[in-house]
This record gives sequence, C-alpha cells and structure tokens, in this order.
Amino acid sequence: MLKYTSPFELGATLYMPVLKKDALEYIAGHKLPELRSMVLCLEDALLETDVLVGLDTLEKTLLKIGQVKADAKAEDKDRRFPLVFVRPRNLDMAKRISEMAGIHNIDGFVAPKVRPGDHEKWVNAVRETDLYLMPTLETTEVFDVAAMTALRDEFLSNAPDRVLALRVGGNDLMSCLGLRRVGRTTLYEGPLFYTISMLMSVMKSKGFNLTAPVFEIIDDNDQKSLLDEVTRDVNFGFVGKTIIHPSQIDIVQNAFRVSDGDFEAAKRILDVDAPAVFKFGGSMCEPATHRTWAQRIMSRADIYGVIQGEASASESGIVGTVPPRALD
Repeated sequence: MLKYTSPFELGATLYMPVLKKDALEYIAGHKLPELRSMVLCLEDALLETDVLVGLDTLEKTLLKIGQVKADAKAEDKDRRFPLVFVRPRNLDMAKRISEMAGIHNIDGFVAPKVRPGDHEKWVNAVRETDLYLMPTLETTEVFDVAAMTALRDEFLSNAPDRVLALRVGGNDLMSCLGLRRVGRTTLYEGPLFYTISMLMSVMKSKGFNLTAPVFEIIDDNDQKSLLDEVTRDVNFGFVGKTIIHPSQIDIVQNAFRVSDGDFEAAKRILDVDAPAVFKFGGSMCEPATHRTWAQRIMSRADIYGVIQGEASASESGIVGTVPPRALD
C-alpha cells in the first residue's frame, strides 16, 4: 500500500549518478540535510558501458539504505531524510530493479520519456511494490495538446494514485526544437512558455501535479535569474523543481514558503464558519472557489513554513514571494 506523500515534499530535486561514491551520505541526510528529494540516475548520467556496474551498485545501495537511515536516526531521532527515486534507462530496466532486494527502501521511479501508451506498462512494472511513479514529459508528443490529453486520460484510468508528480523535461523539450536556453533568461521568456501553460491546464485541472524544469545556468552569480524563474514556477502551480547544484536548494525551497498574509487568508477560507464571501487583505475571498488554493497554501506552509511580516498576494501584487535571505 502506498504511504501518503505530499508532492510539495519534493522541493528541490537533485539528480545524482548512481555511481557517486558518497550517495549514501546524501540519503542519510549527513550531506545536504536541507535536501528534500534526490534521484539516483542510471539514464543520462551513466555511460552504456557502465550499465552493469551501475545496476550492481544500485542493488548494493538499496540493501544499505535501511541500515544507513537507522544509524542516522540513532544519532538524531528528528533527522529528516530526502525522498529517494531511481531513474532507470527504460522500462525493462525498471522491471529488473523492481525485483531487487531492498527496493522498499526507496520512494519510487522517475520514468523517462513517457509517451501516450506507456503508462500502463510502467504501472505493471511496479504493481507488486509500494513505489510511486514520476513520469517525465520530455518528447515531441509534449507539444501536442491532443497527445497530452490522451496521456492524461491514461493516468486517470490506470492507478492515478501512483503518480506523485509529472516531471517536465525542459532541456529535452528545447532539444526537440533545436534550441537551448539563451543567457540568463527564464523559462517563461522562451518558446516553452506555451507548452508549460498547456501542460498545467491539461494535467493539473485533473489533479496531476507537475515539477518545474531545471535551471541549468551554473554561473548565475547573484542567482537573480534562478530566483525570478522559481518565483514564477510557484506562481504557476509547480510543486518542485529539478536542480543541478546544491547552491540552488535554498533558493528553490525558500520560494515555497508562504507569506503570513496568504497563510491567514487560507486559514479564514478553510474555517468551517467562513462566510460565503468576505474581504481580507484587500481582496475578495470566496471559500467555494478558493478552497483548493487555500489547501495548497496550508500544505506549503506545513512543509516550508511561513514568512513573518510578508505581505499577502493581494497586498504585494506577487504570489509566493521569496524572502531576501534566500540570496544570502
């Protein structure tokens, strides 16, 4: 049986080659204790010639995770561990991994290059486990609203609870167009703006959460471009973001903190005695239509906390603002 995991728990998701020698130190929370999720990668981060040693390393790692977490917990009973996912190369590899001893020690698979017609096969691959799936949307079909609607319907008809979130593969989608990010522009200033808007409309309208693509500019010295992009990610409704460097963790996860104005508005909207319509923070609040927003605000606040003294969305004109200390 699947244990409930809020998709907001994903936060900043760091991809890591399965052959990284100190991977267990990250899993145990000794390194980067602020990290909320990570992916052990056997796809892009692994040469074809290293596949067999990668699978052997993964199997040994799976067996060690339980003991490593137990030892870390003994040192600090309140230690929080990152969610751990595995990205296999393909469906056949996923089936092989799902039969490994210790598979119960991770949280799920990141399924690469999922196309219409693929989802049921992935569900069958994990049917005997308690693993989540995070399908990655990164092929040319993603640009086709009819194809994405068909894929969404597959998710709905085949174990939708298995889908923790959908990952948007920004670099692969740009590659499909023969392009890459220009300078320090955000995702929202390029050709993927329509695509991510369409995906959010098609998928989120039926309850499927999405995580935002990686910001691949490493030498973004003041991190302003990343800050701009992740702020818009949160505004768009994404529940997490892929990262490529530990320096991006705090900026991404601070963006999911909640202003105390929005927190108070959400509490009032969810109050069982709330009026049908009322004014708060300069805006009209209508529990019948704002309840889902309020529930998401409370989920974010529970995980990431509340920014004291931060203006609400209606007062500042910005939803989900990031505190200045994110840039410290």
